[in-house]
Amino acid sequence: MSDDSDRFVYSTFGPSPGSESGPLITFLAAERGETGWISTPLSLPYSIYEKNETRFELMPIIPGAFSDDLHTAVWLSAVPLTPDGPPEKEVGLYRKTSGLAPEFIAKVGGGSVLFNGYSGFAGIAGDGSRIVFDTAEHLLPADAGRTSGKSIYAWDGGGLQLVDVDNGGNLLSTCGARISHANGMSSAARLVYFTVPAECGGVAEVYMRDLDSGTTVEVSASQCTRGDCNAPQDANFVGATSDGSVAFLTTAQQLTNADHDANSDLYRYDVGTGELTLLSGGSDEASGEVLQGTAFPSDDGSRVYFLANGQLLPSEPALGGEKLFRADSGGIHLVAEASFPSKPEVQLSANGTRALFVTQSQLLSGDTDSEPDVYLYDAGAESLTRLSTGPSGGNGAFPATISSPIERPEYQTTGDYQPFYAVDGSGQRAFFSTAEALVPEDVNGKVDVYEWWNGQLGLISSGQNEFDSGFGGVSRDGRSVLFVTNATLNPADVDGGNRDFYIARLEGGFPEPEEPQGCEVNLCPAPPRAPLARPTPGSISPQKTAGLRVISIKSKRAGVVGRKTTVLAAVPLPGLVSASVWIHAHGKKVVLATGRTHAAHAGQVRIDLQLTRPGREPLAARAQNGHLTVAEGDATISQTVKLSLGR
Repeated sequence: MSDDSDRFVYSTFGPSPGSESGPLITFLAAERGETGWISTPLSLPYSIYEKNETRFELMPIIPGAFSDDLHTAVWLSAVPLTPDGPPEKEVGLYRKTSGLAPEFIAKVGGGSVLFNGYSGFAGIAGDGSRIVFDTAEHLLPADAGRTSGKSIYAWDGGGLQLVDVDNGGNLLSTCGARISHANGMSSAARLVYFTVPAECGGVAEVYMRDLDSGTTVEVSASQCTRGDCNAPQDANFVGATSDGSVAFLTTAQQLTNADHDANSDLYRYDVGTGELTLLSGGSDEASGEVLQGTAFPSDDGSRVYFLANGQLLPSEPALGGEKLFRADSGGIHLVAEASFPSKPEVQLSANGTRALFVTQSQLLSGDTDSEPDVYLYDAGAESLTRLSTGPSGGNGAFPATISSPIERPEYQTTGDYQPFYAVDGSGQRAFFSTAEALVPEDVNGKVDVYEWWNGQLGLISSGQNEFDSGFGGVSRDGRSVLFVTNATLNPADVDGGNRDFYIARLEGGFPEPEEPQGCEVNLCPAPPRAPLARPTPGSISPQKTAGLRVISIKSKRAGVVGRKTTVLAAVPLPGLVSASVWIHAHGKKVVLATGRTHAAHAGQVRIDLQLTRPGREPLAARAQNGHLTVAEGDATISQTVKLSLGR
C-alpha cells in the first residue's frame, strides 16, 4: 500500500481482464480516483512454457520490490523481458516503470523465480532510481576472487557497482557477504548494511557502504580503549531505521568502555557521528543476554525494542525467561516478561512511544486463556492494555494476531520488512484479527478484523457472514484499512462469492449508482443488494479539520529553497506529511527535492528537504523558480518558490 493509501498492488489467481499475460497468477495495481477504484494489470508479456513444466507455467515472472508510489518495480523473470535479458529458465532482474519499457539489470540465478530460482535480496529506492541486490553470479571483474556466497551490487541506470568492498574497491571477503532484510538497505538506497561472515576465518563483521560517496565503514569495529577489552566476537546486524541513519547490532564483544560483561549486548550505531552506544547490560552483575533476533526501532531510532533472556536491570527478577525491553536516552526499561515465537509480532508507533505486540503469556489479571493475545504498551505511562478483549469475549480458545494472512513472502525479495502496519503512526489506532466474538455484533464465528481506538473496540469486517476476513494492513496515518473476504459487502461485488479486496476509509466511500429511470418493469435490471448492516466503530466518525498550509520556509537564504531547507507547515490531523519541490523541464515534471515526516497530532510539523539526484545536476542549478507541494492524505497545496539548488 502506498503512503497515501490511494494505491496498492495485489495478485489474482487467473488472468484478469486486460492482462497481457498470466495463465494462473497476475499482478495488478488498484488506484483510487475521483469516482472509484480502478485496477490496471501490471504483468508483462511472456511466452508460455511446455505444459508439463508446471512450476514455470504457474509464475514465470513476479515483482520483488516497489518504489514508494508503487509505479516503479523490480521484477524477477525466468523468461526474457528485453532483447538483452538472459534466455528462458535463467532468472533475470528488471526495472519497470509505469508507461515505460522494462530495463534489464542483471542475471541473478537459474530455474524458476518461485522455486529456488532466486531467494536473495532485491530492493529499490523510494524514488525508483537505484536498485540493490545480491547474487551468487559473478557480474564484475572485481568479485572474481569470491569463492563462495554472494556479492552485493547496486544499479542506478548507469551500470553496476560492487557494494561489499573496502574503500579501495577490494572485496572484503572471498566468502561473500549477506545483506539484512531488516532495513539493510536505506529507503533512498544510499546506505547499505551488510555482514561479512566468519566462514573464511576470523569473526563475522558488520559494514556500511555509502553508495553516494563510495566509502565503506566497519560498523562493528571496537571503540573500547580499556586494557582489558575482550577478544573479537561475531557481530550480528539486527536492524536499522528506514533512512539508515541509525543501525543496531548485537555482539558479545566489548565494543565500548561501558561494556564489562561477556554476554551478548545490543549496540546503537549513529552514522552522523560514527559513535557506538551500549544499550543493554554492561555491568559485571548483568547476567542477561540479548537475543540474536531483530531489533524494532522507532522511525528516528530514538527508541528501540528488543528481546533478552535473564537479568539486565538490577530491579528486575533474575529469571531466565524471555523479556521485551525498551531502550532510549533514559536507559533500558522492562516492557513485559513474555514469550514470543521465532518471528515475533512487534510493531511500533512512529516515535516508538507505543508498541503493539502478540504473546501467549498472561500479562494482566484479566487474561486467563493460554491463546495469543494482542497488547499495547504505552511508554509514557509505562502501562499495558490488552486489546483482544471486549464485552462479549476475550478468554476463549481463539488466537489473536496482528499479522496478515494475505502477505506473500515469496514475492517479497526485500525480505520481511515490508511496509505492512497493524498500528498507525500515532499509536492511537491498532488493528488485529481473531475468530472470537468480542462485541455483540460479531455473530458469525469466523475470523474478523477489529479496530481499537481510544479505548473503544469495533469491527472493520462485517462479523455477520459465513466467511473469514483477512487483514491487509492499515495506512500509516490510520485512515485506510485493507482486508479481504469472500462475503459480498457492496452491491458492486457481483462475482458470486470469490475473494475480493475491500478498503475501509475514514470519511471515505463513493455514492452508489442511481437506478435507471423509465424502463419497463420486466426489463429493469435487478436492484442492487443492500450492503450488510453493521455497526459503525466509534473510530470512523468524521473529524472537523482545519486547512493545510505552509507557515514558513527556512534555509540559508530566507524564502529560497536550497541544499538545506526546512518547511514548517500546519496540518489538520495526525498522519504522514510529504513535501516536494519540482519544475517542468523538457515537457515533464522533474522533482528536485523531497522530504516527509509523521505528524503525531494536528498542528505544526517540520519537514526537512533533501535534494534528489536531478536536484544536484546542472539543470537544477539553472532553475530560478519551482513549485513547492505539501500533501497530507487527500489535502494538497502548492506554491511557487525561488530556487538556489546549485549554489
